[in-house]
Parts: sequence; C-alpha cells; structure tokens
Amino acid sequence: MIESTEAAQPRKLSKPRLNLSLIVLPLIDVVAILLALVLVTYEYLYMDRIYPGVSVFGTDLGGLTLAKAEIVLQQRFQDYQPVKLTLRYGERTWAVSPQEVGVSLDAKATAISAYVVGREGSTLKRLWDQGRTLWLGQAAPFTLLIDEGIGTLYLSRLAQDINQSVHDAALVVHDLQVEAVPSQVGREADIAATKQLIYQRIATLKGGTVDLVVHQTPPAIADVSQAEFDVEQILGSPLILRLPDEGGGEGSEIAYTLDQTVLAEMLTLRQLKRDNGQVILAAGLDQDKLMAHLQELAKQIDRPPRDGRFDFDPATGTLTPIVTSQEGRSLNITETVRLINTQAVTDQRQVLLHVTVTKPQVATENAESLGIKELISEATTYFKGSSQGRMHNIQVAASRFHGLVIPPGENFSFSEPLGEVSAASGYEESIIIWGNRSAVGIGGGVCQVSTTAFRAAFWGGYPITERWAHGYRVGWYEPPVGMDATVYSPQVDFKFVNDTPHYLLIETETDLEAGTVTFHFYGTKTSRTVEMEGPFEANVVPHGPDVYREDPTLPEGTTKQVDWAHDGVDVTVYRIVKEGDKVLWKDTFFSRYRPWQAVYLVGTEEGS
Repeated sequence: MIESTEAAQPRKLSKPRLNLSLIVLPLIDVVAILLALVLVTYEYLYMDRIYPGVSVFGTDLGGLTLAKAEIVLQQRFQDYQPVKLTLRYGERTWAVSPQEVGVSLDAKATAISAYVVGREGSTLKRLWDQGRTLWLGQAAPFTLLIDEGIGTLYLSRLAQDINQSVHDAALVVHDLQVEAVPSQVGREADIAATKQLIYQRIATLKGGTVDLVVHQTPPAIADVSQAEFDVEQILGSPLILRLPDEGGGEGSEIAYTLDQTVLAEMLTLRQLKRDNGQVILAAGLDQDKLMAHLQELAKQIDRPPRDGRFDFDPATGTLTPIVTSQEGRSLNITETVRLINTQAVTDQRQVLLHVTVTKPQVATENAESLGIKELISEATTYFKGSSQGRMHNIQVAASRFHGLVIPPGENFSFSEPLGEVSAASGYEESIIIWGNRSAVGIGGGVCQVSTTAFRAAFWGGYPITERWAHGYRVGWYEPPVGMDATVYSPQVDFKFVNDTPHYLLIETETDLEAGTVTFHFYGTKTSRTVEMEGPFEANVVPHGPDVYREDPTLPEGTTKQVDWAHDGVDVTVYRIVKEGDKVLWKDTFFSRYRPWQAVYLVGTEEGS
C-alpha cells in the first residue's frame, strides 16, 4: 500500500459581503408607504374639491368646491357680458351681448364637468388623469344655456331693417310721360344660420365680429333704360302710315295717322330673355290691338283687282276703254305690324304700309294685244210684254256684262259679274219662279240674261261646264225649247270655258222698246263650226187648268196673263262642234220641264 501525503497549506480569510435587498426593500416599503400617505392625503384634501390644474374659460378652478366653482364661473361669465359681439351687414353694425340673444352659462353643470376630471374610470386611470392634470393642466368643458326663441326674436327685429322684397325695374306712363322705377335687390336675413355663427362666437368667450348671413335675390329686370328710351320714341310724335296711291298722280300718297293717344293705348311692355340669360324689358305696340286697328284700316285699303272693260267698234276694229283697269291690293297685316313695331322706336315717324298687289287679268294698257278683232257669236232673246220691273231687271243684269273680257283658259262664271241680286244692287220686284209657282220677288228677269248668254256661248262653240234648265217651260225663252239657262247664286250657276288662246269680249244690248236682249262675243275666230240637232221632245205630260190669282196692284176688272200653259216634257238638244269635217266633240243638253198651268192675275184695286 502506497499512501501519499501532502503538506498542509495555510487558509485565506474572505471579505464580508453587503446584502442590498436588506436595504432596498425596506426603502421601497417606506416610499410606498409615503406615496400612499401622499395619495391618501391628496384624495382626502380634494375629496369634495376640484383637482388642481382644472380650468374653465382659462380660470383655474383647482381646489374649489362645487359651490365655490359655480360662483366663480358665474362671475367669470358675467365679466364676459360687457364684451359684446359686433353684428355686421355691409356698412351697418350692431353691438349685442350674449344675454340679448338668449345665451347664459349653466354654472352648476359646468362646475360639475370640472369636478369630474380625474374621477372617472378605473383607479389607475383616475390617478393617471389626476397626475396629468396636475402636471399639464386640463380645460374642462362648459355648458351654455341657449334660448333660441330670444335669439330668433332679437334677429327678427334686426331683420326688419335688412329684409326687403325684390322689385324689377319698371316704367310708368302717365299723360304720355314716362317715368322709370328703379329695381330693388331682394334681401332676407337667414336667422337660423346667423344664430349658429353667433353661438359659436360666444362659445369662445371672445368678442369679435359676426357677419350676418343675408340671402340676396337679384331682380329679373335691373335696367329699363332702353325700354324707357323706346317708350319716349313711341309716344314722342304721331306715327304716319303711308300707302302709295297710283290713282292720285305721280308721287301722291294716302296717309293714315296713329296719334299719340292711340299709340299710348297700344303700348305694351314685355319681358324678353336674351341668349346670355339676361332678362330685359322691351317696349312695343300690342300686337292684338295693332292688328285690330289695321284690320279696320284694311277695309279702306283692300280692294280686288279690276279688269279693264272695253267697247268694240266692228267697223274700225278698235277697242275703247269704258272701265279702266286697276291693281288689286291687300294690306299684309302681319308684315305691317312688324314694320310698325320696328320703326315706332326710331326717329323715323313714317311707315310705308306693306301691301300685296294683284295685277288685273285684263289691263287697259294691253288692249291692243288682246286679240279682239271680230264677232265670234251672238244671241238674242225676246221679252216684249214683260212687266216694267222685269224689263228693268233685264237691263240691269245685262249691263253687268257689257265690256267684260274673259282671259284664255278661264272657266267663266255668270254669277260672279252678276253679283248680288237684291234691291240694294238695283233690282226691282217682278215675277219669279218660286218652288212650284210663280211669285213676286226681287230680280225676276235675270234668267232672260243668263239664257241669252248661254246661247251665245253655245253658238260660239265654247265648252259649257254648268247649265241648269228651268223647272217649267217659260215662253220668254222659246223658241227653241230646251235652250234656257237658269241661275240662282250661289247654288245654281251658268259657266263656260274660253278654251281658245285669245281673249273674249262680251258686249250686251238691251232694247226695252223692242223687248230684246243681245249678247255679242268678240275675239279672234277659230276654225270651229257649231251645229245643233233637236230639240227632241219626249215624255209629254199635259198641263192642268188655268189658274187665276187676285192682284191688288191691278185695277179692278183687269185680267193679266203672267204664265202660259205648257205641257211637261223632256227635251234633248245636241251640239256638234267641228273643225272642218272633223267632229271635235258633241254635247248633250237635257231639260226636264214640269207641266205648268196658265196663270192670270185678276185686278182687285178699288177706285180705279
């Protein structure tokens, strides 16, 4: 066994170590205790007071009780009252206090809002809020009491000096004098919007200026200077309407005057909107009133064209004017209204009326070119024994056609130149066919003339476009039977066409002593010839017994026959129009006559 031994070494002594925990932990405990004492003391001291650092309106309320804070706040708001706001509109201003617009401080609610700072939330949050408030400060919210009714009342009174209704510029005319009434911009204070601005400014507790909210309404018409000028022009002097009149010699005119009183009655003002949206007042003459005036004026101006009439001398082949032709004219009212309204606002006080001119178909100056140089056809009928009234009517009716010229191609109507058959147009009473009997009426005898014209047209070879036979046979129109033509305008007419390239002149002759009326047709002959076949009678119906009628206009004991008995009959007449051996056309003229009794007038006039 081997054993080893080591020599013994000397032992080192270590330094004693310091235990910090024995120092720190007690120290922390002490600090915690002290902090707790401070916090407890802090909470105790401000148990019923506002924490330090809390302010309202910039006023420190720390350490104040609710009651004291309420007093301080009330006083602070009262101190603000003298610092009035300035309300402004344009150059006008008004000083106003919060109280005048219904604003007051709820001091109690505001004090409570300051008191609750640092007292809400968890313990840690409350301590944090208290510390932050102490260190940094905290502005508590305040509560204002607003009585909007007071504010509305105040601003409503104020608005009375601001508000105004909108007015368009206008013109007033009195006794031919015109006065311009200026426009006015509409203004209306926006009370609700203005109140909000006021309350916001008061909430800052600072003075200052609040611009009133005012809405403006511009007038639709702001300027009437042009209309005023136009009215002055319109009413400045009479307006002369001129119409060139060829009948008064070269340069002569017919003038009509619209005086200022008439113009004032027609004056009208109306709004016009321009392309840029601007509305202006326009002055002019009322179209309806002006048109009514011109319609009356047109009665003096308007006239139909008048064809020239001529007398033909077969011996010399010359035409002598017996009626001078004249242009027709018609006032163009629509265009004249435009011209007058255009010119009425100028210094030019004369307006040339706008007239539509219609040339006559037969002008006097064209006599030589009408081609009237020879007799074409003629016809004569007989009326000897007719009453004085009937003969007079035949003469009057025939005169309506004397010298009349029918242009080429015209469908000639007998009724047009004949005109109205009445006492006013020169006709007298005579026997006429009325229904199924003869009666006294205006215009008896006119059919003698139409029958004669029909026969002249028949033998002239002109196309007959309308012809009516009488209801019964009339002795004045025979022989031959079936060659009569009745007219009763406008229902019954006699018409024929001048189908030649030449003008046709009608001349009439009435011989009251011989009892004849004749139509002469003059023009340029064609190569036509006319043949007649007939008349052919058929379906004869015997007439009845004679009829006697009393007539107080005839002497007693006098008997006068006025109708002659005729059997009823159908009559056909043929016309053959030829050119050499060639038949151009064949016409058929059919007449159905009712049976007719002889009629006698028996005089009953006493004392004759």
